[in-house]
Amino acid sequence: MTDVLALKEWGERLRGCSRPDEVARCLASAVASLIETRACAVGVFLFDQGRQSLLLAGRHPCDAAVFSELSAIPAWELDDPLAFSVHCGKACRVESELYAGLPPSLEQLCADIEGHIRCAVVEPLTAPGNVVLGGVVMAFRSRPDILADHVRIVLDYAAAVLDVVMLKGRHHSIVNGLSEDCVRLEREAQEARLRPEKSILGQSESMEEIRSMVVNISASDVPVLITGETGTGKEVVATAIHNASSRRQGPFVQINCAALPSNLLESELFGHRKGAFSGAEADHAGLLRSATGGTVLLDEIGDMPVNVQSKLLRVLQEHTVRPVGDVRSHAVNIRVLAATNRDMEEAVEQGVFRRDLFHRLALFHLKLPPLRERLGDLPILARHCLAQLSVRYQRPGLSIAPEAWAALRSLPYRGNVREFFSKLERAVIMMHKDATVISAEGIIGEYSTCKYGRMKLHELVNTYESSVILEFMKFYENRKKDVSQSLGIPIRTLNHKLRRIVDRSYS
Repeated sequence: MTDVLALKEWGERLRGCSRPDEVARCLASAVASLIETRACAVGVFLFDQGRQSLLLAGRHPCDAAVFSELSAIPAWELDDPLAFSVHCGKACRVESELYAGLPPSLEQLCADIEGHIRCAVVEPLTAPGNVVLGGVVMAFRSRPDILADHVRIVLDYAAAVLDVVMLKGRHHSIVNGLSEDCVRLEREAQEARLRPEKSILGQSESMEEIRSMVVNISASDVPVLITGETGTGKEVVATAIHNASSRRQGPFVQINCAALPSNLLESELFGHRKGAFSGAEADHAGLLRSATGGTVLLDEIGDMPVNVQSKLLRVLQEHTVRPVGDVRSHAVNIRVLAATNRDMEEAVEQGVFRRDLFHRLALFHLKLPPLRERLGDLPILARHCLAQLSVRYQRPGLSIAPEAWAALRSLPYRGNVREFFSKLERAVIMMHKDATVISAEGIIGEYSTCKYGRMKLHELVNTYESSVILEFMKFYENRKKDVSQSLGIPIRTLNHKLRRIVDRSYS
């Protein structure tokens, strides 16, 4: 009867907990009072959000001083059989005589406990669905008895309560985080509406110059040629020009000149009369006439056929369009923007692009820099990308680990901003559902081999290891103790690796 009353009492206490740490503290006290062999300490270790480390969330006896000195314990630490057992979801008993020192988890649990610890027992906390949430570690000065059934009932019930509490916490965090990300994106969109040039992200000198030119040329209706490697944001710049101009209330029409064959491109741009060719069953105004009062973006104009180029030149000179099969010209009121990743001056010299059309388009020529030449803009781009990805995949609070930054900064980015966004998106998709920090593994998963293709494996490993260590040293402002703890290596090993980095830099 006593056991039943005790179970009922602890069940009610657990049910009244609203936070994981409350459940952990209550469970530690419950186990300490219910087990037959008196334990000198009982601790509840829970996984962090990424399930990479274990944290001591509750302890009996409770001592605030102990928690102020805690650090995360890697869940896969083979030198800590208690932590590793929790990671595997298995029960475990450890006799201290078999180890030279206490495992890290037991050392944390018994930090203020005097006397010899003879044995420790760990029991996993397994929620419904066989999801391991953490484990309960019990430290004893004498050999303990086997856990009674009523203790295991409390463990199972606590795991179920903990699962519900953590689920509610995650949902609350997701809602709040997504709300913050939505507000941030709406603020950026509002700023882009008021000052369209702000949609062009970056604080580098080259991007400041691009924004300044966008403001200046938006006040006129002259054509603009936007060039740059693929993925540099040519469409973003074109949209900013349109939105900053007096034509922003009109249509913004875009067409890819490389996506259509010559005859179809001509018909789509300039329109056609009924019966002008086989299949022309009705009159078609064409994109240029449909964009009256607005802006037309001719993407990949470097691939426009020469016969279409001549008709486009007439549009720019005379502001008229003659549809295919028509004898009359029609006035158009449009602004023409053109974009390409080709070297247009070289195309002119090769005779594949009309010189007169080039000079008409290039009255204002915006050359967008590749991302590898403005790596200082990565943090700004990352904040924008992570806010979008948080909302898209309902993953609030996304951030990037220091070692992942080291990997991101070392990439050549031949696909520029588009490639950068794709790598972050892939890393978010591949992350554990509860994780919020993008790790180096998520970035290295599709690490470009182009830059390191001729390096031996050990050279590649040394290069990446050096970049990670140096990035951590910078992040922690050369505090070696913090770096060694974060990397999970002794300070002696860190010093050795730093000496090797210095030696390689002078060799």
